[in-house]
Amino acid sequence: MSGAKSDAGDAHVLADMVRTDSHQLRLVAGDSEQAGAVKVVTRMHKTLIWERTRHVQRLRHALGEYFPAALEAFEDLGASDTLELLARAPAPDEAARLSIAQISAALKRARRRKTGEKTAAIQAALRAEHLGQPAVITAAYAASVRALTAVLGTLNEQVKALEGQVETHFGTHPAAEIILSQASPWRQGCGRRQRADPAAPRLPVTRRRRALHFLIMVWVRLQIGCSAECPAAIHDEFR
Repeated sequence: MSGAKSDAGDAHVLADMVRTDSHQLRLVAGDSEQAGAVKVVTRMHKTLIWERTRHVQRLRHALGEYFPAALEAFEDLGASDTLELLARAPAPDEAARLSIAQISAALKRARRRKTGEKTAAIQAALRAEHLGQPAVITAAYAASVRALTAVLGTLNEQVKALEGQVETHFGTHPAAEIILSQASPWRQGCGRRQRADPAAPRLPVTRRRRALHFLIMVWVRLQIGCSAECPAAIHDEFR
């Protein structure tokens, strides 16, 4: 190493800057209590969502090793109806014995539409022939999948619970109404702006989604700082 850069040298430069140019430096504003609470629950909400995604990928990998028919039958492995059916019948032979009534009941509890068509398609996919593993290996995978479905069910519940906490803490912030009255933050955020496809279906933008999206964006800004495209006024306004 050349030694041109070191911690001691950086410390000397910073100390000298504070000594000679302190009048040109802007004080860093501290977080208010409300903003601190929002950061805590938002960070944990984001972490649990990432954990749920990791467990879904683990579940997908396990099913692909011994039960590929399940990947054909279920579109969303993290959905409540999928987790319920996999927990009830994690092995291929058990899933093949699922009745129309059992599959339909799970879909209805998840408030799925067109349950009749989806029930028939799921049952047909689960009963399709495919290459399997030896019985002992299948039993081991089935136990693993049942454990993963239990973890994912808990994660789904806690993500939903923390979402409510994010809304509660965000609602107590003085700038909440101002933030919610602005346009969608994804169109005013950092980085490159993407042009929306006019032919793509558009979902209604609810106050809750706008609040959660904005909070995630604000948390990122608080971690990495605002760039030239993110005025410091927005950063200070939320604080």
